[in-house]
Amino acid sequence: MLDLRLRFYALLLICLLSLTLTGCSIFGDDDDDDAAVIGNATITRIPEMVTVPKGTFKMGWDNLGDGSGFANGTDTVAADYPANYNSGVTGPVRLVTLTRDYKIGKYEITNAQFCDMLNYALRKGYLTGNLAGNETVKNAEGNQQELLNLDADYEGKKCEISYTGYGFVVAPGLENRPIVYVTWYGAAFYCNMLSEIQGLTKLYNLTDWSCTFDGTARFYGSPGYRLPTEAEWEYAARYDDDNMIYDRRMVAWEPKGLDYWVNSELGKKLSYFDGKANYNSGGGTQDVGCCPGGVSKLGIYNLAGNASEWAQDFYSSYTYFAKDYKAAGYDPAKGELDPINDESGVYRQRRGGSWLVYGNNSPISIYHTNTNWAYTNYCDLGFRIVQVE
Repeated sequence: MLDLRLRFYALLLICLLSLTLTGCSIFGDDDDDDAAVIGNATITRIPEMVTVPKGTFKMGWDNLGDGSGFANGTDTVAADYPANYNSGVTGPVRLVTLTRDYKIGKYEITNAQFCDMLNYALRKGYLTGNLAGNETVKNAEGNQQELLNLDADYEGKKCEISYTGYGFVVAPGLENRPIVYVTWYGAAFYCNMLSEIQGLTKLYNLTDWSCTFDGTARFYGSPGYRLPTEAEWEYAARYDDDNMIYDRRMVAWEPKGLDYWVNSELGKKLSYFDGKANYNSGGGTQDVGCCPGGVSKLGIYNLAGNASEWAQDFYSSYTYFAKDYKAAGYDPAKGELDPINDESGVYRQRRGGSWLVYGNNSPISIYHTNTNWAYTNYCDLGFRIVQVE
């Protein structure tokens, strides 16, 4: 009898060890008959969102004047520009109206959230690429693109997610850092997966990575997730409940007027950002929600630092507004409605500053410049999401 008991317990121990090593659940799984289960059956780390009320604001920056009219609102809504005036890549200033309330991520998407999504997509068979070599993650369906660069190592900062053979893991202690080394495609793919797990409409067509299906655009009217347009991103960063048409704040936490302009010496005085933004620190990303002194009026964190963020739009210079904009039908007093540039382009846009500063990177809300190809990834480039019905 004793011998039979020992043999029974030995067999049970072997079975339990086998289940542990293969990652299987001892309760079984209706979806998988394989000996080894990889990935996750669901996405549990859902981003926290903040509602942004619809409204009208002054978008852009033009460097006109000495700033004396910024605080008291005496500058015009959209000026008639002097002859041969170059308003720069952030100008000319124009009136923009967002006609719908929308939700935007309170924080940048974290390593843990992105990793959670990857494990779900892995389980569903949506991923390919050189996973075993910890090189790259790609989408399996549609037009295959790199989503995440697993072996990236720029500026002494490695990718903080790796593949184990049974799933993706985050380096210990870095779970709440913003995801970086993610391409624009990776950010869009994340949005589709989050929409899928919540039973919402997937907005990105992976055959061409547009938000258009069967000739119908899905930017508005479908309650799925996508990346913010430039207008949505800037409006959320600038949002205040007091006269936004004349608001010329340059950073999200500024009450009104010339705080950034004067006290930071236009971003050169780094002590100005202490407690407000992880900008130009040189030390890498910090946990999302850091620098509470830089939170926006709506409670949105890290808009001016930590990681810069992918936007929906293709890059296009704003300067065409400065030449014959009236003849083209643009009325400065009426402005633009829900502007978006998603039909064609070379580069995808990005917004906000980061811990690593170089020539075309700035902490100010109206940051606009030609940026990167959608397949680009870097150690300071992440994203946050929006949902618009």
